[in-house]
Amino acid sequence: MSLMGIITNSKNEEYMVKELSDYFPSQNIIFITDKNIENIKFEILAIDCNIKNIDILKLIISNAKFIILNADLTINIGMLENLDLTIITYGFNNKATLTVSSVAENNIIICLQRIIKNIFEQKYEPQEFETKMDQNVDMHAVICIQSILLICKNKHLVLDEN
Repeated sequence: MSLMGIITNSKNEEYMVKELSDYFPSQNIIFITDKNIENIKFEILAIDCNIKNIDILKLIISNAKFIILNADLTINIGMLENLDLTIITYGFNNKATLTVSSVAENNIIICLQRIIKNIFEQKYEPQEFETKMDQNVDMHAVICIQSILLICKNKHLVLDEN
C-alpha cells in the first residue's frame, strides 16, 4: 500500500489516524513537520497547516499524485502549477472543492462543489454529505479527513457512512 503524508497540527494527529484506519494502516501515514521532511514519494499529501521549508515542500509536492490542500492557508499556489497531480482544496473558501455548507452542534454538512475522480478513477458528482464533528479537533481537520476518505473510498461505498 502507498504512503500518505499529512501536514497538520499535532493535536489533530490521533483523530486523523483513527478516522483513516479503515483505509490506511497507521504505519503508512506519516505526519510531516519542518523537522522530518524527507524526499518521500506520497500518493496522497494532505496539507492542513503551513510549513516553513518551502523548498523541501515543493520537492514533496512534486512527487505526490494527489494533493489535498486547505484553501484557507496562505500557500503560494504557483508552486502547484504545471505538475502532473490532482489538487483537491477544502475549507471555508467558497472556491474550494469541498467547503462547509452548514455547521450544527456536532455535525457539519460538507459540499463537494465540482466533479472529482478518486484513486480508482471513479467520478464523484457535486453533492452534500453530513459528517460528525469531534469537539476536540479543529473543523479543518474534519474536512481534511472527509476529503481524504472521498478520494480513497471505492464509489460503491456510500459517502455518508461514518
